[in-house]
Amino acid sequence: MAFNYDDYLRTDKTPTLWCWGCGDGVILKALIRAIHKLGWDMNDVCVVSGIGCSGRFSSYINCNTVHTTHGRAIAYATGIKLANPDKHVIVVTGDGDGLAIGGNHTIHGCRRNINLNHVLINNFIYGLTNSQTSPTTPIGFWTVTAQQGNIDPNFDACKLATAAGATFVARSSVIEP
Repeated sequence: MAFNYDDYLRTDKTPTLWCWGCGDGVILKALIRAIHKLGWDMNDVCVVSGIGCSGRFSSYINCNTVHTTHGRAIAYATGIKLANPDKHVIVVTGDGDGLAIGGNHTIHGCRRNINLNHVLINNFIYGLTNSQTSPTTPIGFWTVTAQQGNIDPNFDACKLATAAGATFVARSSVIEP
């Protein structure tokens, strides 16, 4: 029997606004399946998202949600978790939102270790703004803001989270969610 995602989605907000071929839909489905497998009640889940394509998660998933200002998703999620320690707080950011303007919040979120789940979608660019260079853009990679190739060294988000003190860090791919 097929898995019924409609039980977890705000179906009045679908179809999604994500571009064809974007991995965000795959990640949303994987997140829903994880919530289902863990047996979490959607009334006990809060999804906090920032700005960019990943910011749409809070529109599509049917639970408590907060769509925050750019780079502040971890800060909002920290307040939510501290006020509701028994709830499951999931933060979804992109590499630009979570590692550029929100980089300091991400580092301190890892350092604090207050049981947040942070899904950082790393597509190596600011996708919503037509492929501008992000903190994870590889050296030499062409973007609209680095047309001769990116000259800056990039962050490895997993190494950054581990160095900041996160107790669980994992990396996966939309190819094998």
